[in-house]
Amino acid sequence: MYSLFKAIALLSVIALTAASIDDGAHSHHHHDVHTTHSEVEKHVPVPVYEKVGVPIPHPVPVAVPNYVKVAIPQPYPVHVTVQHPIQIPIYKVIPQIIEKAVPVTVEKPYPIEIQKPYPVEVIKKIEVPVPKPYPVPFTVYKHILQKEKADHKGWH
Repeated sequence: MYSLFKAIALLSVIALTAASIDDGAHSHHHHDVHTTHSEVEKHVPVPVYEKVGVPIPHPVPVAVPNYVKVAIPQPYPVHVTVQHPIQIPIYKVIPQIIEKAVPVTVEKPYPIEIQKPYPVEVIKKIEVPVPKPYPVPFTVYKHILQKEKADHKGWH
């Protein structure tokens, strides 16, 4: 068993050194070219001298007792005297009937000042003076005129 692992380790070391020597030989030819290197799977023939059967341990079903231990409380002596039926006071809630007064409406006079209406005069016609437009003289220069369709897009 140990010799098998030793042989596999020795063969893997030899394969790695051979691969590194081959890579070194090819790298001397391209001095100026920078390329990226990627690992590619390479099949290496390994001679088989002897096939040894290695026992693989498999899980074996074993019956395990499935006991659940539950602690049951047991009485034990203590130095304080304990009354064995423990007295628990019981309070009974007895509803007491309370007579409530019935609400009665009572009318009370409350003074309120009432405002009497006073006469209001409404004027419907109010004349507002509106200024009338008047002509303003201005000069028109015929040599400075803007064309209707100019090349200025988005101005008008």
